[in-house]
Amino acid sequence: MSIVGYCIMIGILAFSIGLLLLFVPDALKKFNEFTAKMIARIDVVTFKYRIGFGVSLLIAAAFLFFMAYYFSKRY
Repeated sequence: MSIVGYCIMIGILAFSIGLLLLFVPDALKKFNEFTAKMIARIDVVTFKYRIGFGVSLLIAAAFLFFMAYYFSKRY
């Protein structure tokens, strides 16, 4: 997979988690409890500052989408 594909995949992941943190944090908490045994727990601090983390993830996703667009046009 190329760098464009990785940027798009990580961007989609960051975008979706950012939206969940901003609009439906309870669903993300339930998902966290479900996956805590398999993967890792999302820190309590993340939920305490969910607005900041959510906006930061949305900005990171926008940057990754821009990088994917830039690399696809440049190379």
